Amino acid sequence: MTELKIEVTIDGTPVTQAELAKVQESRIKHVLNEMKTLGAAIAESHTEINWLSYSDAKQLLLTTKAKYADLAEMKALYQSPLASSDRFWKDVVAKSNGTADLQEGQVMMHVEGIMMPQLQKVMGAELGNDFAAIINPEHFYSVGNTVTGQHIIETFGCFGEPTEMTLYPEKGDFKPTTPDPSYPIQMGGYVALASDDDDLGRGWRAYHQIRPTANGFDAILAAYLPSATPTEIINGHKWHLAVEFSEMVKYAVANG
Repeated sequence: MTELKIEVTIDGTPVTQAELAKVQESRIKHVLNEMKTLGAAIAESHTEINWLSYSDAKQLLLTTKAKYADLAEMKALYQSPLASSDRFWKDVVAKSNGTADLQEGQVMMHVEGIMMPQLQKVMGAELGNDFAAIINPEHFYSVGNTVTGQHIIETFGCFGEPTEMTLYPEKGDFKPTTPDPSYPIQMGGYVALASDDDDLGRGWRAYHQIRPTANGFDAILAAYLPSATPTEIINGHKWHLAVEFSEMVKYAVANG
């Protein structure tokens, strides 16, 4: 089998896995410090957290999140931030144009060393909290799968606070962009806030396009957010996607 290679491009600029690791380290420590401030059982002080190595900080975050794996416990810890986020997104929705004029955050990915069916097997499985936390430090809760839907808590775009929501597979033929005909696999979904669980979606869309290759696959990974969403979230979510899918590929290879 070909040696694993993951090439990521954001806004036309190649991004290395080392650069993505630095983004992860920053967000890991941000989450750890916030969880501690909110009252999570973390023995290390804020200063000690900031001095941790990337690997030690990641393990501490995984261990800490495991203590709050129950939805009620995580929601109790994040009660105020979740309420703030819910209000924020409802305000964004009120100022937006529904599913029109969605803002796109796109990442290009080229992967060698793993075939698409192997990755699809991981993505189609039950995606629990442990897996979600491994692939992105700003995943706080996840139950479900990409086929029937997922109840999730995560932070959009390395910005603001976590949001509680449900991610559903796309219904009907709505597409937030014109598909690239050279990518035969399309994966679409929409997000609803958990507080109102709007079945039609308020504009949050995920739309990924995949093209299998001889040694792996190419992917166009994209999130589409309502028109009034701050630009910082659009740009930040490109890095969120790049981290998430890079780590998902590594996880699939390691557990294949």
